[in-house]
Amino acid sequence: MLNIRALILAMALAISAMAAAPTMFSIDGSTSWERARLTRLERSLNFTKEPMPDTWNIHIIPEAQFHENVEKMKVTTESAYTFMPLDQTYINEAYLQYATDQMVRHTLAHEAGHMICACTSEEKANDIAFQLEY
Repeated sequence: MLNIRALILAMALAISAMAAAPTMFSIDGSTSWERARLTRLERSLNFTKEPMPDTWNIHIIPEAQFHENVEKMKVTTESAYTFMPLDQTYINEAYLQYATDQMVRHTLAHEAGHMICACTSEEKANDIAFQLEY
């Protein structure tokens, strides 16, 4: 009887954890290896405490285009930025070439933090990122 209760509890926790993550996660650009890497790192984030919007689109863009976009938007970043009205994150392809998995995972968590708080506050995005990473 105890094993059945434990199994039901484990299943309920797994279902609630999956429901908190984005239901539609897509990545385009760069190589299939980098897209798979980002998918793996996104899935390692803990969205149980901080639920995401339903959709999250990630675009890996070439360095020149990334810097052009950042300049137009007047944003200071070398790695990534999020355009919240469309639930889209843009990642600098050159950043992915030198960044460790830990760095990229934090970047994803930070950008997800912006979408969760629906704000541009770097401090609040970092606070949420901490919750997602641990």
